[in-house]
Amino acid sequence: MSRRSFLQTMLVAGCAAACPGLSLAQQRPLRMAVHPYNSTLALVATHRPLQKYLEATLQHPVEFYTAASFDAFIAALMAGEYDIAISPPHFAMIALEKGIYAPLVHYKSRLEPLLVVPKDSVVRHAADFAGKRIAMADRTAFIRIVVLQWLASAGLEAGRDYQIVERPSHGASITATVLGEADAGLATTTTMRQVPADIQAQVRILTTGLKFPHLFTLANKRLGAPMIARLQAALLGLTAEHPEGRVFFEKTGFGGYEEVGAEELAALKPYVAPTRRVMGLD
Repeated sequence: MSRRSFLQTMLVAGCAAACPGLSLAQQRPLRMAVHPYNSTLALVATHRPLQKYLEATLQHPVEFYTAASFDAFIAALMAGEYDIAISPPHFAMIALEKGIYAPLVHYKSRLEPLLVVPKDSVVRHAADFAGKRIAMADRTAFIRIVVLQWLASAGLEAGRDYQIVERPSHGASITATVLGEADAGLATTTTMRQVPADIQAQVRILTTGLKFPHLFTLANKRLGAPMIARLQAALLGLTAEHPEGRVFFEKTGFGGYEEVGAEELAALKPYVAPTRRVMGLD
């Protein structure tokens, strides 16, 4: 960015803070990024009510972002490129450790890893995955790290006892199972709610019994304490009773927002080191 452009941007930002009446078109949009757990089109449609609500409540334009891959999202997140980031908890923990972001909220629903199998599959327990092909999204995905440990507790090691079929998203892992490209697909309860009914009708869900705090929403500290406080208040105010909230939570099944508690951060801390190893950050 040139010096002239930089000064113009800073002038607009300063006027926006000093002049609440400044039109939305004249304010620098907040970059709201969502982890690419589904296709871009699905994420845009799902999060449009949230985007509209934040723009109306904050009186500030909000632009939607995602990334082409999990790695691209992580790189941008860790570089502090997003103003608002909706991130899996393990990435959020590492981003918080870097001191770039502040935690705002997480969804009320729990992040529950599950394995989707064809309706006629004989698989019922972790040990039954011996010799099977399991479709999974990126190796850095939180549910993948968790489920690999879950399978290891049954004595199964990836590459030796079962094969991993790489897919670009959790939704694609479900599709691979339906198409017979894999014997099972790793997903979450949230992803399953968002796939078409005809796909859901062809599969059976095998639960792992594991539950964690769901996607975190983070705010970049460069926004400043007043805006961060407004953001948190706006999100906590978005309930199923609000028109946009009703649409958003019906589409996602997230159930609303809760503040991030210290006990939840403590419960996630054991997964930080494995995540850093997988990401090559050690």
